[in-house]
This record gives sequence, structure tokens and C-alpha cells, in this order.
Amino acid sequence: MAFSAAKYSNIYKRFMGNLAKSVTLQINNGTSFTDYPGILAYVTNYRESDIVQGGSIQVGDMKLIITHDYIPPRIETMSRKDRVKIDGRSYSVIHWDAESRAMGDTIIAVEIAVRG
Repeated sequence: MAFSAAKYSNIYKRFMGNLAKSVTLQINNGTSFTDYPGILAYVTNYRESDIVQGGSIQVGDMKLIITHDYIPPRIETMSRKDRVKIDGRSYSVIHWDAESRAMGDTIIAVEIAVRG
């Protein structure tokens, strides 16, 4: 039985299940933010063992994993000018990673590091 992008995606969806919470992606449009509410994401803190000395991630930063299905088509990436609202509080985007959870050219999920 071959391992496919669809199976990989289903694994993420089952994993996230009840662990996912609703967040709002806030894209800087130059004068304010365009909100994309109701995005389901797995939200957790980075562990100290996840942090590479001298890297961009710091103790206290949060990690969001969002399956590709929940990312609005207009959003191809997020930058440091963008925000993510979690439980009513806005966090700055530190890093967007669409590579490590991809299978070939198919993005399964993205990881977003946020700080706030």
C-alpha cells in the first residue's frame, strides 16, 4: 500500500481533531489587516528542546500547525508584518514553513511560529 499525499493529509486531520482551535489569520494590507477568521489550527508552545541556539525561535514562542485545507486560497505565505489572533490576542508571525510538511509539490500543512 503506497503512502500518498491524501493519506498524509488524513493523518494530520485525525491528529488535530479535537486538539484544533479556531484562530484568525491577519494579513497586513498596507493600512490595516485583512482578517481570515475561523481557521482551525493546532496551537502549542515550542519546547526548549525544539529551539536551536541562534535561531529565530525563542522560549515562549508558539507553534501553529494548519492543514492546507484550512488556509484561504489567497494566502500563499505570511511574513513578519502579519499577525495571528489566538483567543482574542494578536501574535506576530516569526516564521512560515510550508516545506517540512509537504509531500513532493503537495503542501499538507504549514507550521507558523508566532510571538507575542
